[in-house]
Amino acid sequence: MLNPLKNVLQEHGLKATTQRLTLLEYMMTHDNHPTAEMIHNELPDISLATVYNTLEKFVEKKLVVIIDGISDGKRHYDAADHPHYHVINTKTNEIIDAANFDPAPLIKAAQAATGLKITEYRIDLYGVEPNTNEVHS
Repeated sequence: MLNPLKNVLQEHGLKATTQRLTLLEYMMTHDNHPTAEMIHNELPDISLATVYNTLEKFVEKKLVVIIDGISDGKRHYDAADHPHYHVINTKTNEIIDAANFDPAPLIKAAQAATGLKITEYRIDLYGVEPNTNEVHS
């Protein structure tokens, strides 16, 4: 799997070091929305500083996105390998990938409202499991 990833790094102007290849492979094969510490725990041969620095470089090159705003106060990362949005359970901090809607109408509306050409988007939704014991009036 490393040869295609080497090409991905090179296409994004990054030198294909062993550590970058390992981290990119991890991001492309894990959907757990890890923190840098979680990655370091699974890849202890790569220093935590290198994990942080590499993730920031991947974010800069749009290979990875940051998921902030989670109540655990930690920065989570996700591979930007396919269009999707995140639904975040604010009680458990679970981050769920979803891709079951067409963002085109939202993008068109944003362009019409601002006059800007929308070049990228990121959508995070927040919620909690409904309380089935709660009575609505």
